[in-house]
Amino acid sequence: MSRFDVIVVGGGPAGSTAAREMAAAGARVLVVDRAEFPRYKACGGGIPLRTEKLLPFPIDSVVEDSVSLLQVSYQGRSRFVRDSGQPFAHMVMRERFDQLLLEQAKKAGAEFRPGTVVREVSLDGGVTVRAEGFEAGADYLVCADGAHSPVGKLAGLGEGIAECAAWEVEVRAPAVRRLAYRNTALIELGYRPWGYAWLFPKREVLSIGIVLPPDQAGDMKDHVRAYIDSLGLGSAEVEIARGHKIRFRRGGERIANERALLAGDSAGLADEFTEEGISYAVESGRLAARNVLRSLGGGSLASYQADVDREIMPELRAARQIGFMFYGMLRRAPRPWMFASSKFPYLWDAFFAVQRGESTYAREAARVPLLPGIAQRMLDRQ
Repeated sequence: MSRFDVIVVGGGPAGSTAAREMAAAGARVLVVDRAEFPRYKACGGGIPLRTEKLLPFPIDSVVEDSVSLLQVSYQGRSRFVRDSGQPFAHMVMRERFDQLLLEQAKKAGAEFRPGTVVREVSLDGGVTVRAEGFEAGADYLVCADGAHSPVGKLAGLGEGIAECAAWEVEVRAPAVRRLAYRNTALIELGYRPWGYAWLFPKREVLSIGIVLPPDQAGDMKDHVRAYIDSLGLGSAEVEIARGHKIRFRRGGERIANERALLAGDSAGLADEFTEEGISYAVESGRLAARNVLRSLGGGSLASYQADVDREIMPELRAARQIGFMFYGMLRRAPRPWMFASSKFPYLWDAFFAVQRGESTYAREAARVPLLPGIAQRMLDRQ
């Protein structure tokens, strides 16, 4: 049986980031993934600029577009555009972005084993993972195997994390239509009680999708088709259509024990205003690496949860409060709220600053302390 310091399950942003930092520090790291890379990943592919600041290497080679314009509409009406003045997010195809991160981990010395479906995990005095025809041992386990996180469940972690549903398609629109959306992200509001549809521009396709509460998963395909038709893209070829779920950690759900931890989507580290999780995946990968490296030689990974609670959860709580207020106002007074949103720049200027890493959700929420306090009390009653 092969032996490593740490086994990372999942080669996405969280797993590859953790593997790269641990291998660069001299740890023996094995990354396993059920897929062969590069692989398609259902995701809008919008990466806030703050994510780039967390990585010690450029990502220019995989950037399909950079957006500075945000077009917002409500049920096809009340449309307005906010200009951030400079890019606030990059657009990527996840197969290329994730491949870049994985290659950086391999360059740092991590081993990679694709096409490996972990079926069994033992945490008795160490870590043993078993797949068909494969077995490996380690001191520690990083579960970065996505929102479903079957390996996280095998490790006894992640129970009770909330979730929502998303559906995403890649539309190969005519070149002239793709060019019309360059540098622009579209957001369509008006779904109840919350949710939004999006269009993100890529080099060869338009990524179009929707995110809704989980009990509305059955309606997502129809909503996306209607949105595509409303954009005048009904005759364009849909290359890929795929659903996925997004998880939200809201409290003290257990994401670490002595031998194993959850990172990224596995841990529910996505915010409830934008449903974005890539930046938190990278950040949690770094925290995972820090805790494994600190624990090598016999320590426990339990402190990882405290690190996430201190460094990531304040942002997720603030984003949830902001999202609750935003959608609450939209439900109660859609036209006045859309009018106010179009005329007063504070909300979107703050949003752009957070996406660029110049501010945080927690800092922006603290500037208007009364409203987040009311929102949190309302959330606590739910």
